[in-house]
Amino acid sequence: MLRERVKAIIQESHKAFEEVANEVWGYAEVAFEEYRSCQCEKVLMEKLGFQITEKVAGLDTAFMAEAGHGKPVIAFLGEIDALADQSQEADVYERRPIHEGEPGHACGHNLLGTGSMEAAYAMKKYMEENNMEGTVRYYCCPAEENGAGKSYMVMRGAFADVDCAYSWHPSTTNAIVCQCLAVLLVKFRFTGLAAHAARAWEGRSALDAAELMNVGTQFLREHVTPETRIQYAITNAGGAAPNVVQDTAELEYVIRCIDNDYLREVYGRICDIARGAALMAGVTMEEPEILSAYANMISNSVMEEVIRKNFKEILPVSYTEEEIVCAEKFKQCGRFPDAEFPIDREFQDGPSGGYGCTDVSDVSWVTPLAYIRSACHAVGSIPHGWTTTAQGKSVLAYKGMHIAAELMANSGLDLLENPSLIEQAKKVLQEDLHGRVYQSLTPVDKTR
Repeated sequence: MLRERVKAIIQESHKAFEEVANEVWGYAEVAFEEYRSCQCEKVLMEKLGFQITEKVAGLDTAFMAEAGHGKPVIAFLGEIDALADQSQEADVYERRPIHEGEPGHACGHNLLGTGSMEAAYAMKKYMEENNMEGTVRYYCCPAEENGAGKSYMVMRGAFADVDCAYSWHPSTTNAIVCQCLAVLLVKFRFTGLAAHAARAWEGRSALDAAELMNVGTQFLREHVTPETRIQYAITNAGGAAPNVVQDTAELEYVIRCIDNDYLREVYGRICDIARGAALMAGVTMEEPEILSAYANMISNSVMEEVIRKNFKEILPVSYTEEEIVCAEKFKQCGRFPDAEFPIDREFQDGPSGGYGCTDVSDVSWVTPLAYIRSACHAVGSIPHGWTTTAQGKSVLAYKGMHIAAELMANSGLDLLENPSLIEQAKKVLQEDLHGRVYQSLTPVDKTR
């Protein structure tokens, strides 16, 4: 149920949140290095009356902001990390890095964290004005991009007492994300024996093993499910000289699968291929190094229905002439320059997601969760591309961020006013898990 007071609270405070989103955009810090971004968010939340818990789960750039007391505990999840090599000037319509090769917010996480903070604040203020019992939390979560920060937080019990959680992501559409794949990022290393190319028989090529492994993986593709995705890169070819036998080689693999169990199976088969490649090349293979792992998403029909009702009330969005002009210019830089309207106004109902990956999914294993997309970028804008970075401080970005905050705050209040929904959501989660428990492929003892 949309509440006019929630909308008013967001309008009254929107400048403070936009300023923080701007600040985080400017810092553009990558995974586990978001120190300044984390600090500016903490300062605002403390100023707004939240109690701050620093270094949640032992992570330097994770914190929790909490207000209220008692049950239920409703959480909003935020992210603040940028992407490498995505520096870009704001509000320009061509590729123009601020500093070539530096990071930039090409996934909109400067909006993501701030919008979730905004939702938590709107809910807190409404609860105080109406003497409502319950606890609202904002979790600043580091390293969603390739670091799986939330997996560490889940493994270390950061969400153990959370009753329900909401998260969102800036996008080109308005939708509920119902499915995300499990994903594994892993490094393989081979060590051989160097030799001059004129006496190559005296050496053993680690690069041969790397190439044989990739060939073996190509044959595997026919024998995995259609949803499975396997990508790789040779990150160390043993040097640039062709007249030697390369004695080292390294690869990084990204494996995406429909669920955790199948991911383990496919990963095991790829490890067998790697071991076979090492045998064929006569080299040694180190134990693979898992860099990060995300679980698949456990969707929750109860949580999704609550937010769906609010989504349908808030849309279609009305845009000002300034916003339409901004979207039209960025539309010309994207994949659909001929689209009829430059930004999504409607709700894309039905299954969404499917092939994306996020560590938000890890949280969905331990508490009922709803995950939404809100249109912050012109149609056709490319995620992880310069056009997304360029729109990070635009009127479009802020409009989508405020809409996401309003949706999540109202949905959180719906749960607070109807606690039976929370119990239903918990029951649905347990039914969908079928007795499975959360277990990340990321080593538990891996330090961060």
